[in-house]
Amino acid sequence: MPQTIKMASNTEIREALARAAYDRDEVRVVDPELAGWDWLATTHRGLFAVANDGIQLVLRGWFFGICRHGDHLFVFENCGHRDQGSDRSRIVRFDIAGTTLTAPRILITGLHNNCHQVAAIDELLCVVDTANQAIRRYTFDGEPVDVQRPFPVAPPSDRTGAYLHINTIARVGGRIGLVLHNGKASPEKNSEIAWLDDNWSVIDRQSLPGHHCHDLVEDEEGRLWHSLSREGDIIRSDGTVIRITDDKMVRGIALRPATMAVGISTFGPRHLRGTLNGNVVVLDRSDFRLLHDIKMPAAPADIIAI
Repeated sequence: MPQTIKMASNTEIREALARAAYDRDEVRVVDPELAGWDWLATTHRGLFAVANDGIQLVLRGWFFGICRHGDHLFVFENCGHRDQGSDRSRIVRFDIAGTTLTAPRILITGLHNNCHQVAAIDELLCVVDTANQAIRRYTFDGEPVDVQRPFPVAPPSDRTGAYLHINTIARVGGRIGLVLHNGKASPEKNSEIAWLDDNWSVIDRQSLPGHHCHDLVEDEEGRLWHSLSREGDIIRSDGTVIRITDDKMVRGIALRPATMAVGISTFGPRHLRGTLNGNVVVLDRSDFRLLHDIKMPAAPADIIAI
C-alpha cells in the first residue's frame, strides 16, 4: 500500500531551524555589513537592514526587541515561535566594528517567547517580559541583576484588564515609561503609558487615544512619539497625528535627523502573523511627506536607525 508523505510547511521548517539554532547556540548570520543602510528592522522572518532602495537580510530568525548601546547591538530572538509553553528565547549581542556586526555572542537564554522590547536604561539591559508582566534587568555582559514587577502578574488569558501586554520601555528624563497595549481587556480599553519612578513604582497612568499601541520614542525637542497601532496613525505628544495607513497596523518608529521610519503590517489572527508581510515607510520630518515605501517580506516589529 503506498505510503503518504506529509511535506513540512515553510512555517514548520522555520520553527525546526529556530529550535536547532537555540540548542546548538548558533547565530544565523547572513550578511553582517551595514554600510549603506539606514535602518534595522526586526521581523518574524529575520533582522533586515533597510534603505530607500531596498532591504538586506542580516540575520535569520524571529526577532522583536533591538537596541544599540555604545559599540554593541542587542537583539531579542524568539527560538520557540508560537510554543507558549516553553522559554526558548534569547538575547544575542554583537560588537559593532565600524559598519560591520562582529563577534556574535549569545548573552542570555531561557527567556519567555513573548518578550518584546529591549533597552539600555541606567547602564543595564532591560528586557520586557510581556507574558510575565515583568522587566528583567541584566548587565551588558548578560549577568542577571533583578526582576522588576511594577504590576501584579496576570495570565495572558485574563480579560479583566489586569493583563496589560506591556510591549515598550524607555527612559524619558527622570521617569521610565511602559506602553500598556491593553488589547485583551473586555470591554475594550485604550492603550496607556505607565510612568514609573526610579524605584520602579507606578506614579501615573496616561491614556492614549488609540488601541494596541506600541513604541515610546523621544525626539531632539523632548517630544514623544507613539504608534496608534490599530488606528493606523502615529502621534506626537504635542497632539500632532499623522495618518500612515488606512487599512493596516503601525508599530515601530525610528528617527534620524531629517527622516523617520515607521513599520506597517497586515493584521490577522495571532497564529498566522508569522506569515504576514509589511512595509517600512520613510517620511520627511519637516512636513511628514512620504518619501519611500519599502516592501518587507514580514511584518516589521521594532526599528532603529543605524
